[in-house]
Amino acid sequence: MAEPISHALAEIQRTLDFTQEFDPSSSTVALSIGLSDHPAFRFLPRLVAKLREAAPGITLAVRNFTSRDDAISMLDAGEVEMTIGVPPTSTGRILSAPLFEERFVCILRKDHPAIRQGLNLETFLSLTHLLVSPENDRFGVVDTALAKQGLKRQLALTLPQLYAAPALVASSDMIATILEGVVEASGQAERLYVGSPPIELDPVPFTLSWHRRNDTHPAQRWFRDRVIEVFSV
Repeated sequence: MAEPISHALAEIQRTLDFTQEFDPSSSTVALSIGLSDHPAFRFLPRLVAKLREAAPGITLAVRNFTSRDDAISMLDAGEVEMTIGVPPTSTGRILSAPLFEERFVCILRKDHPAIRQGLNLETFLSLTHLLVSPENDRFGVVDTALAKQGLKRQLALTLPQLYAAPALVASSDMIATILEGVVEASGQAERLYVGSPPIELDPVPFTLSWHRRNDTHPAQRWFRDRVIEVFSV
C-alpha cells in the first residue's frame, strides 16, 4: 500500500504546486515535456537556455516518444505536461497549438552520379532508398504518394533513427527523403546534395499539445508560452 499512497500524495502535491501563484524567478516546480527526436534536436538547447535564464530553480524532465498515440497516452496519464511532435489524433481533451512545419527533401551523397542526370521521377525510382520510420513501418509517405500513381520504390534500408540517415546516405549510393531541418541539424550538409522530391509531398506540421485539465495551471501556461517563444525566433 505504501507505494500507491506515496504516488497519490506526490500527485496531490504536484497539483497544489501548479495551482498556486507562479513566480518563475523563484519557483522550484518540476516540469516535464514529451519530445519526438526532431523537435528535441531543433529546439531543446534554446528552450533549456531560456528556462535557466528566466526560471533557474525549475527542474525539466524530457521524455521521448515516437507515436502520436504515445503522446496522447502520456498526457492522459499525467506523465508529461505537454508534448511536441506531429499532431496527435484529434480528441477534445487534448489541446494544441501549431509550432512549425518542415518540408521534405531528397538527399544523395554529393558526388552521386544520379545528380548529373537530374533528380526526375525515373532517376528517383532507379535508386535504392533509405526509409526512416520511427514506428518501424516499411511504408512511408513517399510509398503512399507513389502507390497513388501505381508506382513502387526499392527499399535498401529501413531504420528508426532519424538523425542517422544523413551520415548513412553521405557514405553510400542510397537516396533518402527526409525533413529539411534534419539535414541542416545533422552536421552532414556539406557532404550531401539536397533537392526537391520529384513527387508532391505535403509538409509535416509539428504542434505543442497539452491536456485540457492543465490548460489554466499558471506554471504550465507560462511554460507553454516559453516554448512558443522559442519556435517564433
